Amino acid sequence: MILVCDTSNSTCCAGVYDGIKAVAYEISMDTRTHSETFMPLVDRVMKAAGVTYDDLFAIAVTVGPGSFTGIRIGLAAVKGMALASGRKVIPVSSTLALSMSCEICDDYGRETLFIPCFDARNDRVFAQITDARTHETIVSEDAYHASELVKQLKRKIGITKPRIIVIGNGADTVKGYMEEGGIRAEYAPGCVISPQGIAMAAAFNPVLTDPAKVEACYCAASRAQRYQNG
Repeated sequence: MILVCDTSNSTCCAGVYDGIKAVAYEISMDTRTHSETFMPLVDRVMKAAGVTYDDLFAIAVTVGPGSFTGIRIGLAAVKGMALASGRKVIPVSSTLALSMSCEICDDYGRETLFIPCFDARNDRVFAQITDARTHETIVSEDAYHASELVKQLKRKIGITKPRIIVIGNGADTVKGYMEEGGIRAEYAPGCVISPQGIAMAAAFNPVLTDPAKVEACYCAASRAQRYQNG
């Protein structure tokens, strides 16, 4: 039994899962800051599932990339919950969780790539490219200028023509460069991280970690760091 959590982007969510089977979950589209909405959401989910922290095996949380403030809110909350309850934490990639929040319904066995990406401003995205079936990483997670992400994609696919689906709020940033590069793709900018996606990502790579050692994966320097470094 695990508690799964995400505050890494504009939405936030939590869920209680028995392996990858949902017991209770909730996704919040509330526009208030996650510092206001996240802990009440967790409380509702735990009550709906009828469990206590003593019933949990671990807590899985997205560690980024995404919103720097959002990531810090989620990590601080989860570390506090884990330390207080004596539970381990399973760090989860935000882009992998987004990729695993989606599934293929109508491709008839065709090779399909997911490009989960979050807007990072100034034509940049936090992204990776994955095989939609095996979840194998095709292009590693990082902060990319959209044009560079397209170049990486072209190198990987060569002359093959897989189905390409760009998901997440960075899809619109990538779209123009994909069209400019002559790559046909489908776009789903409304896709968000789901509790199911986090549970699947946690099961895919269950690295049990001491709460104090869990670190954010920003994939870029924060504004404060950029100012500090001149």
